[in-house]
Amino acid sequence: MESEGKKKLIRISVGVAVLSMLLAVLSSLATALEASAHAALRSMTPAAGSTVRTAPTKVVLTFNEPISTSFATVTVTDAKGGSVTSGRAVVSGETVTQQLEPVGSGRYTVAFRVVSEDGHPVSQKVSFTVALPAASSTSPSTASSTPSSDPGSASPSASPSSAPTGASATVAGTDDGPSTALLWGLGVVVLAGVAGGALAWQRGRRNGE
Repeated sequence: MESEGKKKLIRISVGVAVLSMLLAVLSSLATALEASAHAALRSMTPAAGSTVRTAPTKVVLTFNEPISTSFATVTVTDAKGGSVTSGRAVVSGETVTQQLEPVGSGRYTVAFRVVSEDGHPVSQKVSFTVALPAASSTSPSTASSTPSSDPGSASPSASPSSAPTGASATVAGTDDGPSTALLWGLGVVVLAGVAGGALAWQRGRRNGE
Protein backbone atom coordinates (compact mmCIF):
# COMPACT_ATOMS: atom_id res chain seq x y z
CA MET A 1 0.00 0.00 0.00
CA GLU A 2 2.75 2.42 0.88
CA SER A 3 4.61 1.64 -2.37
CA GLU A 4 1.50 2.39 -4.45
CA GLY A 5 1.10 5.72 -2.64
CA LYS A 6 4.69 6.62 -3.35
CA LYS A 7 4.30 5.77 -7.05
CA LYS A 8 1.17 7.90 -7.26
CA LEU A 9 2.98 10.80 -5.63
CA ILE A 10 5.87 10.46 -8.07
CA ARG A 11 3.45 10.49 -11.02
CA ILE A 12 1.80 13.64 -9.74
CA SER A 13 5.16 15.36 -9.24
CA VAL A 14 6.30 14.47 -12.75
CA GLY A 15 3.01 15.71 -14.19
CA VAL A 16 3.33 19.01 -12.35
CA ALA A 17 6.91 19.42 -13.58
CA VAL A 18 5.94 18.70 -17.18
CA LEU A 19 3.01 21.11 -16.96
CA SER A 20 5.28 23.83 -15.54
CA MET A 21 7.71 23.35 -18.40
CA LEU A 22 4.91 23.60 -20.93
CA LEU A 23 3.63 26.78 -19.35
CA ALA A 24 7.12 28.29 -19.40
CA VAL A 25 7.54 27.46 -23.09
CA LEU A 26 4.13 28.90 -23.95
CA SER A 27 4.92 32.06 -21.99
CA SER A 28 8.22 32.50 -23.86
CA LEU A 29 6.50 32.01 -27.19
CA ALA A 30 3.80 34.52 -26.28
CA THR A 31 6.43 37.07 -25.27
CA ALA A 32 8.37 36.52 -28.51
CA LEU A 33 5.23 36.86 -30.60
CA GLU A 34 4.23 40.01 -28.75
CA ALA A 35 7.69 41.50 -29.25
CA SER A 36 7.71 40.62 -32.93
CA ALA A 37 4.37 42.35 -33.34
CA HIS A 38 5.84 45.70 -32.23
CA ALA A 39 7.55 48.00 -34.72
CA ALA A 40 11.35 48.01 -34.68
CA LEU A 41 13.79 50.30 -36.42
CA ARG A 42 15.35 48.48 -39.36
CA SER A 43 17.53 51.22 -40.86
CA MET A 44 18.12 54.96 -40.88
CA THR A 45 19.47 57.48 -43.37
CA PRO A 46 22.04 58.77 -42.48
CA ALA A 47 22.95 55.40 -40.96
CA ALA A 48 23.05 55.17 -37.17
CA GLY A 49 26.60 55.65 -35.89
CA SER A 50 27.89 56.73 -39.30
CA THR A 51 29.93 59.78 -40.35
CA VAL A 52 28.78 61.60 -43.49
CA ARG A 53 30.72 64.15 -45.56
CA THR A 54 27.66 65.88 -46.98
CA ALA A 55 25.17 67.80 -44.85
CA PRO A 56 21.87 65.82 -44.84
CA THR A 57 18.62 67.63 -45.51
CA LYS A 58 16.42 64.99 -43.89
CA VAL A 59 16.40 61.88 -41.72
CA VAL A 60 14.55 58.81 -42.97
CA LEU A 61 13.60 56.04 -40.51
CA THR A 62 12.60 52.64 -41.90
CA PHE A 63 10.80 50.15 -39.66
CA ASN A 64 10.00 46.46 -40.03
CA GLU A 65 6.25 47.11 -40.32
CA PRO A 66 3.89 49.96 -41.16
CA ILE A 67 3.72 52.79 -38.66
CA SER A 68 0.58 54.51 -37.48
CA THR A 69 0.21 57.96 -38.96
CA SER A 70 -0.74 59.29 -35.54
CA PHE A 71 1.65 60.37 -32.78
CA ALA A 72 4.86 59.89 -34.83
CA THR A 73 7.49 62.39 -33.65
CA VAL A 74 11.14 62.75 -34.60
CA THR A 75 13.53 65.24 -32.98
CA VAL A 76 17.08 65.87 -34.20
CA THR A 77 19.39 67.90 -31.96
CA ASP A 78 22.99 69.06 -32.28
CA ALA A 79 25.79 68.61 -29.76
CA LYS A 80 24.50 71.59 -27.73
CA GLY A 81 20.96 70.24 -27.60
CA GLY A 82 19.53 72.67 -30.12
CA SER A 83 16.85 71.32 -32.44
CA VAL A 84 17.57 71.24 -36.18
CA THR A 85 14.24 69.70 -37.24
CA SER A 86 12.03 71.50 -39.73
CA GLY A 87 8.32 70.85 -39.70
CA ARG A 88 6.58 67.61 -38.65
CA ALA A 89 7.52 64.03 -39.42
CA VAL A 90 5.79 62.46 -42.43
CA VAL A 91 4.69 58.79 -42.18
CA SER A 92 4.38 56.65 -45.29
CA GLY A 93 3.95 52.94 -44.64
CA GLU A 94 7.12 51.68 -43.00
CA THR A 95 9.07 54.93 -43.36
CA VAL A 96 9.08 58.11 -41.31
CA THR A 97 10.74 61.18 -42.85
CA GLN A 98 11.84 64.23 -40.90
CA GLN A 99 13.10 67.33 -42.74
CA LEU A 100 16.10 69.20 -41.31
CA GLU A 101 17.31 72.76 -41.20
CA PRO A 102 20.79 73.47 -42.65
CA VAL A 103 23.34 71.66 -40.49
CA GLY A 104 27.10 71.94 -40.09
CA SER A 105 29.81 69.63 -38.85
CA GLY A 106 29.15 67.90 -35.54
CA ARG A 107 27.34 65.05 -33.82
CA TYR A 108 23.55 64.86 -34.06
CA THR A 109 21.11 62.81 -31.99
CA VAL A 110 17.88 61.44 -33.44
CA ALA A 111 15.13 60.72 -30.89
CA PHE A 112 11.92 59.21 -32.25
CA ARG A 113 8.64 57.95 -30.86
CA VAL A 114 6.23 56.06 -33.11
CA VAL A 115 3.23 53.83 -32.65
CA SER A 116 3.01 50.42 -34.28
CA GLU A 117 -0.23 49.21 -35.86
CA ASP A 118 -1.12 47.23 -32.71
CA GLY A 119 -1.03 50.48 -30.75
CA HIS A 120 2.27 49.79 -28.97
CA PRO A 121 4.53 52.87 -28.73
CA VAL A 122 8.20 52.50 -29.69
CA SER A 123 10.89 55.04 -28.82
CA GLN A 124 14.65 55.06 -29.33
CA LYS A 125 17.68 57.35 -29.64
CA VAL A 126 20.39 57.02 -32.28
CA SER A 127 23.07 59.37 -33.58
CA PHE A 128 25.21 60.22 -36.59
CA THR A 129 28.07 62.63 -37.28
CA VAL A 130 28.53 65.23 -40.00
CA ALA A 131 32.10 66.04 -41.06
CA LEU A 132 32.02 68.58 -43.85
CA PRO A 133 35.19 69.14 -45.95
CA ALA A 134 37.34 72.11 -45.04
CA ALA A 135 36.51 75.37 -46.84
CA SER A 136 38.47 75.98 -50.01
CA SER A 137 41.34 78.45 -49.80
CA THR A 138 40.61 82.08 -50.64
CA SER A 139 41.52 83.47 -54.04
CA PRO A 140 44.89 85.23 -54.40
CA SER A 141 44.98 88.85 -53.33
CA THR A 142 44.17 91.34 -56.04
CA ALA A 143 47.14 93.33 -54.90
CA SER A 144 49.45 90.71 -56.38
CA SER A 145 47.85 91.14 -59.81
CA THR A 146 48.15 94.95 -59.88
CA PRO A 147 51.29 96.56 -61.36
CA SER A 148 53.96 97.40 -58.87
CA SER A 149 54.30 101.03 -57.89
CA ASP A 150 57.97 100.64 -56.93
CA PRO A 151 59.86 103.80 -57.94
CA GLY A 152 62.70 101.57 -59.15
CA SER A 153 60.50 100.26 -61.95
CA ALA A 154 59.99 103.67 -63.58
CA SER A 155 59.78 103.88 -67.38
CA PRO A 156 63.16 104.07 -69.19
CA SER A 157 61.95 107.24 -70.93
CA ALA A 158 62.19 109.02 -67.59
CA SER A 159 65.77 107.88 -67.03
CA PRO A 160 68.32 110.67 -67.08
CA SER A 161 70.85 108.45 -68.90
CA SER A 162 70.02 110.10 -72.23
CA ALA A 163 71.06 113.56 -70.98
CA PRO A 164 74.85 112.93 -70.93
CA THR A 165 74.71 111.72 -74.54
CA GLY A 166 73.22 115.00 -75.76
CA ALA A 167 75.56 117.02 -73.56
CA SER A 168 78.65 115.24 -74.85
CA ALA A 169 77.56 115.89 -78.44
CA THR A 170 77.11 119.55 -77.70
CA VAL A 171 80.53 119.82 -76.08
CA ALA A 172 82.19 118.15 -79.05
CA GLY A 173 80.60 120.60 -81.46
CA THR A 174 81.64 123.69 -79.45
CA ASP A 175 85.32 122.96 -78.73
CA ASP A 176 87.14 126.02 -77.41
CA GLY A 177 90.65 124.91 -78.68
CA PRO A 178 92.81 126.82 -81.25
CA SER A 179 90.99 127.67 -84.49
CA THR A 180 92.21 126.37 -87.87
CA ALA A 181 93.33 129.85 -89.05
CA LEU A 182 95.49 130.33 -85.96
CA LEU A 183 97.15 126.99 -86.49
CA TRP A 184 97.92 127.84 -90.09
CA GLY A 185 99.41 131.20 -89.01
CA LEU A 186 101.67 129.59 -86.46
CA GLY A 187 102.79 127.10 -89.05
CA VAL A 188 103.74 129.85 -91.49
CA VAL A 189 105.71 131.69 -88.79
CA VAL A 190 107.60 128.50 -87.85
CA LEU A 191 108.41 127.73 -91.47
CA ALA A 192 109.56 131.34 -92.05
CA GLY A 193 111.83 131.20 -89.00
CA VAL A 194 113.31 127.89 -90.11
CA ALA A 195 113.87 129.23 -93.64
CA GLY A 196 115.44 132.42 -92.30
CA GLY A 197 117.74 130.51 -89.99
CA ALA A 198 118.80 128.24 -92.84
CA LEU A 199 119.63 131.20 -95.06
CA ALA A 200 121.57 132.91 -92.28
CA TRP A 201 123.56 129.73 -91.62
CA GLN A 202 124.40 129.37 -95.29
CA ARG A 203 125.55 133.02 -95.53
CA GLY A 204 127.68 132.65 -92.45
CA ARG A 205 129.28 129.55 -93.86
CA ARG A 206 130.12 131.32 -97.18
CA ASN A 207 131.65 134.28 -95.38
CA GLY A 208 133.81 131.93 -93.36
CA GLU A 209 135.23 130.32 -96.47
